[in-house]
Amino acid sequence: MTSVNGVPVLHLAGVLGLLMSRLRADISELAEPSFAELRASHFRLLELIPPEGARITDLAEVAGMTKQGLGQHVNYLERNGYVSSERLPVDKRVRLVRRTSRGDEGVAMVQAVIAQVEKRWQTELGPQRYAEFLATARELGITPARATETA
Repeated sequence: MTSVNGVPVLHLAGVLGLLMSRLRADISELAEPSFAELRASHFRLLELIPPEGARITDLAEVAGMTKQGLGQHVNYLERNGYVSSERLPVDKRVRLVRRTSRGDEGVAMVQAVIAQVEKRWQTELGPQRYAEFLATARELGITPARATETA
């Protein structure tokens, strides 16, 4: 990867950017065409919604997004039939979001696609290197503050 001025960008952020681009490309290649209007961020959000639903505020916190940004994603998913949302009767400011059956189908499809991507990458790297890569990525992804939350 090169920057605009032709200098290679090989530091951590550049490499992680390349890796995310590769992941998105692999997902797009393997995803069912009937879900073509969804991006990786939409699939991620769909996976975050528990069966009983969740408030926009809670989803935004877990996703690391602003309420406004997450609300825009929810609006898009709702227009396309992947989620439904309703105002809570006790507090009309609060929006509860639930996946629809179409949203459940999208989650099942992306989980199957991710499994295919993992097999592909494991084949490329070999089982041992892939296991080490995944373990290292998980370790780095859990900050000390989040480690106590997940323990």
